[in-house]
Amino acid sequence: MKQLIVAADDFGLTKSVNEGIARSYAEGIVTSLNLLPSGEAFDDAILLSKKIGLGEAGAHLALTETEALTEPSAIPSLVDADGRFYRGHAEFLLKYISGAISLDEVYIEWKAQLKRAHETGINITNLSSHEHIHMLPKLLDILISLAKEYNIPALRYPHAESSRSRCSVRTVCKEMALSIFAGNMARAIKLSGMRAPEHFLGFLDSGNITEDILLDMLANLKDGTTELVCHPGFLGPEVLNRYTFHKNSEAELFALTSRRVKKSADEKEISLVSYGEFLSKNEPE
Repeated sequence: MKQLIVAADDFGLTKSVNEGIARSYAEGIVTSLNLLPSGEAFDDAILLSKKIGLGEAGAHLALTETEALTEPSAIPSLVDADGRFYRGHAEFLLKYISGAISLDEVYIEWKAQLKRAHETGINITNLSSHEHIHMLPKLLDILISLAKEYNIPALRYPHAESSRSRCSVRTVCKEMALSIFAGNMARAIKLSGMRAPEHFLGFLDSGNITEDILLDMLANLKDGTTELVCHPGFLGPEVLNRYTFHKNSEAELFALTSRRVKKSADEKEISLVSYGEFLSKNEPE
């Protein structure tokens, strides 16, 4: 049996991204939305969630690109001179490697974000992080601790996959990250009793998923449960000005709502499931 969780990240980033995510959920193959509590349009995402009848979601915790919920003076190691998170993961990673990031401050900020997601009343079934920074071992420990604290049973586990898009320096760096961190993540998940799908897609092709790439993913889907992460959206001016990673979000939106893609999933008898359905249908032994 092949089950596929199609998870749209960054629900709450901007209004135009929110609208595209809601469209991909209502009219496409997306089955799981990941709330971004630190996003500038989080309140808009909650309003849209009611319109599309969203009963469950993941919490997508951030330490980069967006704006902290905690007062900057309380988390000085996590913010720049303007009191904002660092603009990208590279700058954050350099701070982390140098030991300049306070893990206590990470816990404080991530707990504030998770609290905000929890207070929406939407059932939070799983945790992930913006730009996958929870792959870093000490941050993974914090994420697992918060999951236990809030009784959240599952988390995102990026691991072995093959890239379908053009090879680049960025793709090679991502492949190296998977090889370095995936083993530790597997051990930590097993020891913690957390749940995660067996297979993962979308880390290497993140931000570049086209209709052809998605069709190839479906054609080669493995037995068991796979999580596919995606970033659909509409290109509002705020996206082009501040969140250039999402420059291909409309192409992903087209792919996720494509008739060819939906037909392929049906023909291959792929069960499109939410995280909640995955958890209920795959109870631990």
